[in-house]
Order: sequence, then C-alpha cells, then structure tokens
Amino acid sequence: MKNLSSLFLLVMVASCTTIHFRSNNTIPVTFDGNPKHQKEVSITGKRDFYFWGVEPEEHEVFVDEEVRKAGYDGMSKLIIYEQKNPQDILISFLTLGIYLPRGFTITGYTSGQMLPEDLDMDTVTPNKK
Repeated sequence: MKNLSSLFLLVMVASCTTIHFRSNNTIPVTFDGNPKHQKEVSITGKRDFYFWGVEPEEHEVFVDEEVRKAGYDGMSKLIIYEQKNPQDILISFLTLGIYLPRGFTITGYTSGQMLPEDLDMDTVTPNKK
C-alpha cells in the first residue's frame, strides 16, 4: 500500500500539463532591455487542467495579451515563471488529479504608461496655464 501511495503522489506531482507561451505581436514584448522601460512589474495568471492533465492537453498563453490586459503598452527584460505552489498541489491531491491548477508569473520592465483605452477620461485633467 505504501508503494501505491508513493506512485500516486508521484503521478500527481508530475502530471502532463503544458503551457506554451507565445506572442501575437500586438504590443512590443521582448527579452532584451529597453532604456525607456524603468518600472518593474509582475503579472500573474492561472490556467486550469482537468483529468490528470489530459483535458486540455495544452494551454496557450499570449504574453503580449496578458501585458495588454494588465494595461501596459509594452514590456522588456521579460522573464516567465511557471509554478506549482503548495496550495495548487494540495488541491490536485484532494481532487485525485481531476482538477490541476497551474500558475504563471510574467515579470519585466515597462514605461509605466497605461494604454490609451485604459485611461479614464473623467479622471484626466488638462494642464491649466
């Protein structure tokens, strides 16, 4: 029974989940530095897998869309972390692998400027001279 429990735990931790990180080139995201980008930001996300990672077989995350959803006009010095935190592992264990949440964090530098469509025009006041 001990061997069976160990095997089950190993299968739970080493599930077949795959997240592919891609770009649509809608806004500039790069692994290189940009001297205009001085503000460090982190964007977190999560994708859900089911039935031991079989459904869906893989997820696609478009990095530029995630940066855009966060309201930034671009990102440089991009670093992507995919993690299984203890809470996600516990949930996977308690559901016997039927539900497998997987998180990711995108960090990098931006200019700190928000996209024009994200600015609330009611809060923007013109300069008075």
